[in-house]
Amino acid sequence: MSSLAPFIRLMKPHLGWVLLGSFLGLLTLFASIGLLTLSGWFIAATALAGVSVATAQAFNYMTPGGGVRGFAIARTAGRYFERITTHEATFRLLADLRSWFYGHLEPLNPARLHHYRSADLLNRIITDINSLDNLYLRVLSPSLIAAVTTLLVSGFLWWVAPSLGVLILVALLSAGILIPMLGHRLGATLGQSQVAKASALRQASLSYVQGMSELHLYQALDTQQALLEQRQQSLLDTQLRMSLITGLVTGLMALAAGLTTLLALIIGVSLVTEGSLAPAWLALVVFCVLASFEAVAPLPMAFQYLGKTRAAAANLLEITEQRSDIVFPAQPVQPTAPGEIRLQEVSFAYDSTSVLQQLSLHIKPGEKIALTGHTGSGKSSVINLLTRFWLYQQGRIYLGGLPVEAYPEAQLRQQLSVLSQPVQLFAGSVRDNLRLGNPDATDAEMMQLLERLELVGILGSEGLEREVGEGGNRLSGGQRKRLGVARALLKPAPVLILDEPTEGLDMDTAQQVLDTLLNYRPGQTVLMITHHRQGLERFDQCIQLDRGRRID
Repeated sequence: MSSLAPFIRLMKPHLGWVLLGSFLGLLTLFASIGLLTLSGWFIAATALAGVSVATAQAFNYMTPGGGVRGFAIARTAGRYFERITTHEATFRLLADLRSWFYGHLEPLNPARLHHYRSADLLNRIITDINSLDNLYLRVLSPSLIAAVTTLLVSGFLWWVAPSLGVLILVALLSAGILIPMLGHRLGATLGQSQVAKASALRQASLSYVQGMSELHLYQALDTQQALLEQRQQSLLDTQLRMSLITGLVTGLMALAAGLTTLLALIIGVSLVTEGSLAPAWLALVVFCVLASFEAVAPLPMAFQYLGKTRAAAANLLEITEQRSDIVFPAQPVQPTAPGEIRLQEVSFAYDSTSVLQQLSLHIKPGEKIALTGHTGSGKSSVINLLTRFWLYQQGRIYLGGLPVEAYPEAQLRQQLSVLSQPVQLFAGSVRDNLRLGNPDATDAEMMQLLERLELVGILGSEGLEREVGEGGNRLSGGQRKRLGVARALLKPAPVLILDEPTEGLDMDTAQQVLDTLLNYRPGQTVLMITHHRQGLERFDQCIQLDRGRRID
């Protein structure tokens, strides 16, 4: 259970909602037990009262009838507000969990995360966190309610007859502990397997969708589809086995409730025969015992899936317990040459794969530099080292006249404006996406830049409020690219770094984008990665890399 402890501690800010939900759940359960118990007594007492005219006239129908209606109303209203409260508590907790997880994920440099696929991380932040609702909604609160209900019902039946109190206490403890333990034991391994198989299926599905063009090109669609079907069938088999366990523990709970009710009936008949119990109270006892099992009925399934919850928690802790191997200083610095970049005999390798070999570069402030070379020559690695996403093994890197390691993280990010490949847009308006580059940018500045990039036409009548859709799916590829360029240009950083900013654009549009990049901020240093040869004569330097070395 140690893997669940951090998530239980995260309940503290929402403890009020959790306790309120549990309290309302307890009241609802009491109303349900009271409704069935009082109804049983009322029906039996009414039948016995009707044996003679005298007893029928003396019997008070109004009070118990009102009690039945009161319990019924309380049960309905309680269930409604209990559902609202517990789900509100759960949603708040899950929202905080996502923020907490992202807060631990975001500082990790790519060296810590490059072993994880993006689909795997997405699965953890969505599916694994959603799995934790079993902990809050179906384990902790119901267990607390079951414990309190067991004590109170046992005390009430002890007051009726000690033998009945002992019977229900033993029965509820056995059914509430032994059957959930059995369900947990049978379902723990399967639950962990279900998490792993569901994650594998989602990763394969995402790879299939994202790589469909390449799979079709290399005639591998059938192979990938067969893999998907295999993983889907494996997950379905695991879910079927979990369903069989659910049927088993549910049947055992029903059997325990039936046997306990039968024993209570036998004891009650004996007490009625001895004159220790009024005949109408026999129905009260039987229905009270039967209704009390509603308190422990949800526990077997909840603990059956506790293994799945623990596996999801372990997946999250695997990320949150990691620490970045890149340490940023806290003391701010003053760059002596803003915009200057210098690499001195820098060597770098991803694990055992050498990427840069004693690379030296010197880019003066305000220079426009094109960095070219074939795929894998080390161009993107230069960006990764400048931004300190990775640590180089040898040499020194200077930015603005200071070692790049001297900058606090926030100040380092202020020195660089980076357009990555592919461009990342977020669901929201054009204005929202542009202000990620510069929160202080005015609408006039945005419109002027969009006009220079020939993007005003996408705004239509909505203007800057035009929604771009999730991932920019309402825009074409070229429009997404140019909007990313606009966002990078708006950031007033001394250095602008762009990875293939004209890729996928036609020649005229690419020329327009290039004009804007080179002239928007004349004093800004520009470092552009490109495969294209067109327009390279407009740069101050064209640096070509091959196998991590400069060859120009």
